[in-house]
Order: sequence, then structure tokens, then C-alpha cells
Amino acid sequence: MAIRCGDCYSLLEDQDHVVLDEFNTLRHTYCGYDLVSELVQDVGTYKNIKEKYQFFGEEVK
Repeated sequence: MAIRCGDCYSLLEDQDHVVLDEFNTLRHTYCGYDLVSELVQDVGTYKNIKEKYQFFGEEVK
């Protein structure tokens, strides 16, 4: 199962910098620039977010 950005819908790559919001939606940091800071749960690379939050359902290699 591939995860896509919640705004631009392109596939997320391990090195992409992403924002995780309170609804568990992942966006590229440049796509999620208009998010209110109170809604942001976490920021980091896609690979680090996958390792931290197992509910994305992807195995980390």
C-alpha cells in the first residue's frame, strides 16, 4: 500500500520531509505550509514518521 501526500497526491518517498496532522494525514512540508501549528502532531522525514507511527501499515526496510 502506497501512501500519498494529502494535498498534491504524489507518492511519498522515504527522504521526503512531511507533516503529520491531528487527523493522521501526511503532507509534504511545502504542501502543508498553511496548517495551523496546533494541528501539527509531528514533522520529519517520511521514513522516520513510518518508524514512529506503525499505523501507516508499511514495513520499514
